[in-house]
Amino acid sequence: MKKINFNSKTILSVVSYLLALILNGCAGTIPKEPSWAETTLQTLSLREKIAQMMVSYMNMRFKDIPKAKWDEINSLITSDGIGSVHLWYGDAGSSITMMNEMQSASNIPILFNADIEYGLNQRFPFGTDLPPLMAIAATGNPDNAYQVGKIIAEEARVVGIHWNLSPVVDVNNNPFNPIINTRSFGEDPDVVSAFGISLMKGLQENGVLATAKHFPGHGDTETDSHSSLAMIPSDSARLWSVEIPPFQAMSDAGVDAIMVAHVHAPDYQVESETPASMTSFWIQTILREKLGFNGVVITDAMGMGGISKNYSDNYALIKTINAGSNVIIQNYNLKKSIDTVEKAVLDGVIPINRINESALKVLKMKERVGLHKSFHISLEGFYNKYNNKEHKKIASQISKEAITCVKIDSAVFPLNSNNMDSLLVIDLYDTKYNHEMSMVTKGLQKTGLKIKSLQIDESDTKVVLDAMLKEIPKNAFVLINAFTNPNAWKNRIFLPDNETDFVRDLIKKTNRIILVSLGTPYLIQEFPEISTYLCAYKSNSVMQKALVSALTGQAEISGKLPVTIPGVANIGDGQVIEKNESITSLVKHSPGMEIIQVMPEEIGVNTKKLNQLLDETVQDNAWPGGVLLASKDGKIFIKEAFGYHTYDKKRETRTSDIFDLASITKVIATTSAIMKLVEMEKIDLDDPVIKYLPKFKGKQPDYFEQKSMISIRNLMTHTGGLAPFKKFYLMDSNTDGRLDSLFNSEPQTGIGEKMIYSDIGLITLGKLVEKVEGVLLDKFVDSLVFKPLGMISTFYNPPKEKLHRIVPTEISKEYRTGLIHGEVHDENAHSIGGVAGHAGLFSTVRDLARFSQMMLNRGIYGWTRIFKTETVDLFTKRANIVEASSRCLGWDSPDGEASGGVYLSDSSFGHNGFTGTSMWIDPENKITVILLTNAVHPNRSWKKPKYYDWRQRIHSAVYETLGFKERNPNFNWRKQW
Repeated sequence: MKKINFNSKTILSVVSYLLALILNGCAGTIPKEPSWAETTLQTLSLREKIAQMMVSYMNMRFKDIPKAKWDEINSLITSDGIGSVHLWYGDAGSSITMMNEMQSASNIPILFNADIEYGLNQRFPFGTDLPPLMAIAATGNPDNAYQVGKIIAEEARVVGIHWNLSPVVDVNNNPFNPIINTRSFGEDPDVVSAFGISLMKGLQENGVLATAKHFPGHGDTETDSHSSLAMIPSDSARLWSVEIPPFQAMSDAGVDAIMVAHVHAPDYQVESETPASMTSFWIQTILREKLGFNGVVITDAMGMGGISKNYSDNYALIKTINAGSNVIIQNYNLKKSIDTVEKAVLDGVIPINRINESALKVLKMKERVGLHKSFHISLEGFYNKYNNKEHKKIASQISKEAITCVKIDSAVFPLNSNNMDSLLVIDLYDTKYNHEMSMVTKGLQKTGLKIKSLQIDESDTKVVLDAMLKEIPKNAFVLINAFTNPNAWKNRIFLPDNETDFVRDLIKKTNRIILVSLGTPYLIQEFPEISTYLCAYKSNSVMQKALVSALTGQAEISGKLPVTIPGVANIGDGQVIEKNESITSLVKHSPGMEIIQVMPEEIGVNTKKLNQLLDETVQDNAWPGGVLLASKDGKIFIKEAFGYHTYDKKRETRTSDIFDLASITKVIATTSAIMKLVEMEKIDLDDPVIKYLPKFKGKQPDYFEQKSMISIRNLMTHTGGLAPFKKFYLMDSNTDGRLDSLFNSEPQTGIGEKMIYSDIGLITLGKLVEKVEGVLLDKFVDSLVFKPLGMISTFYNPPKEKLHRIVPTEISKEYRTGLIHGEVHDENAHSIGGVAGHAGLFSTVRDLARFSQMMLNRGIYGWTRIFKTETVDLFTKRANIVEASSRCLGWDSPDGEASGGVYLSDSSFGHNGFTGTSMWIDPENKITVILLTNAVHPNRSWKKPKYYDWRQRIHSAVYETLGFKERNPNFNWRKQW
């Protein structure tokens, strides 16, 4: 090694160099190492910089992504790139796979964002369900907001989400705000700020970017900006003391982004009619200069009515960028957006520094969450966080702390099983077509309280609601669960008019009412007479479960209102009710078994031979196709579609297909209705029919005496002597005339002399139900049987949008001509409007399996009781009115060449339908078999004998699959076998 000589000259040079370095350092002139974001910006073209500002959107489920959307995203990634993708919803597997593919294909990492205000469950089914922001504030503990933010962040990152468009820091001080409401922490700006900062820190400290929205405040407006431009008050003092402080606090605390809303304060801002998202007054002058915010400004979705109804896409895009927005949530083709902005920059309409500044801010956010180092999402990481029990425990505890008792009548609440015979629980849904029993009602059914329930929604007519009201006793104990969630485009926060009127009428019948709002806390303004009122703030599962705990004394009620309810309660109000497990007896009732689908191997069977037989039925032209479902001990081990809708083989049969049940209607609808009326003590089976239907006596004096003596029981067992069938559809030209002919039908035999299977008797019973209840048969059974059971595809007169799922029946040449598809096959049922006691019902194997299991369980399914045990027992045993008759009350039992197969137990019951349907229930063996076909296609003459032969064979083959070998000696094989 060469030796260095340190002479005076060398030493002086070194000292001079070091001194220069020191002096230059003090002057700040040492070059700073550029960040990844800065370095990357220098490599981007103008179009690529613009692309960084744009947000596309996707549904992250393979099956929900059209090819055109995939092509659009792929084109963007491989050409100009894409800054961010907004996720609507998805499943974890699809999301992780697609995100990894997209990131791998992109030169610049993509930032994925989502609206996650109350838990990842809002977008992804596996995520933890969390309380809404107002509920969190009701606990009074800002640390709960931090815990919520932490849970959201931990779960968001494992599915690849980096940026949460939350929290909402709008101050909700307008009770009629249709879109913010419980999404806000409340009406106190200090509370909103404290809880907002806590949630933000929970997000940021666990790797997720946070967004404060909707600047300059969306809390004091009665307009939903999804629909149109919302106006906020223009009072300067108010804006700076109420609306703006939370955004100032979030900015000072280091929030990553602020979302600017499509609102305006016309008398305060410079451009009075321009949305805040498009004016530099709000973004530059107020947000940047006065509030000192230096993070990312993101627009609310530009496709919302506040923008799209007033401006063209191009105008709004250019305007918001020039106003100071860095990221734009775009609603149309992003490539077109990039073209528009590029042209505007080249033409001098948009300054290039606006693009550079915005792209750099986006790249810095990507760097902040580590995307420049790694973007791969691990499935292993997802599974480690999946179904996190600790997260669920925290969410549950916060939700329980949030439940707020605003008003209380000690004679009504807390609930006490000792001072009421029963509790009527009414689920009021403010949307259409939802009659599912709520989790609250199901939870209460598990206690010792005697529960009756009703489900009502916006689609229920006044006639239906009046009929329900009529059945509620005076001074009844009633719990109303009101589902009033503020949603986009809804433009109201209270119940629909029909439900509001119903509650007001109910108040006139009883003052023992507990009203719970599972949504807006302001609901009580509509019903100030109600003396007990609780707030749960949202109807998601975690809040419903917390409400059950509160109602039954399993948790203390300690929440405080984060808002003022004008004329009712002040901010901070809330009764404290101590935990008291003795409120209910907590006697656990046993729920009825619920059906689940399993692999055949799980119950030790092999269905290969059974499947081969199903194929043979089609080859033998027994029917064009069908669906078979069978269950044992509540486990569906075969649910198989076979064949086609028609013999031209254009549409394969599917397990979700809807079939015309024909005479199965007699048991599912009419018999069920009679069972309910008997339980309600509105009829007696031995009452004469004319007690309720005087017209049934007819107009022929020779038969007055006999027809006056025919009882409901006689019609249910086909022992009234009536004829099987008449072509009423050809006898008269209108419904009234056909019904007159029906009631005027003469008997063929004396009462109880003979069993004559009679459609006439069941049509009559359908009309009897309608006369007693004052509503159509379909409405009655739908509200009391089908909807409580979750039979979502069971109805008369199926809606047209279901047509593709409905299996056609006959090609008719009489009365109607052509293929009968989507309307009832039975001519008499069709001629009186499609709703009849003997035919007209459509359903699926899934729905019938639920009904069958309920009957196997002797009237209960899960925690939902449809019939009393003794009612089911009464109606499903042989009536023995006529010797050797197989008829029960409505139902049939197996006999001779049993259509339900030769292995049925003697206690079995079931029914068949003319179109090619059959359903048999075996209580002894705990087996149900449902076979739905359209054997009348192309015409009814094709049924004999093959349909009858194969029907018995398939039902029997199900039992053989389960290992049955010994035929029941009471039943015989058909000749074919």
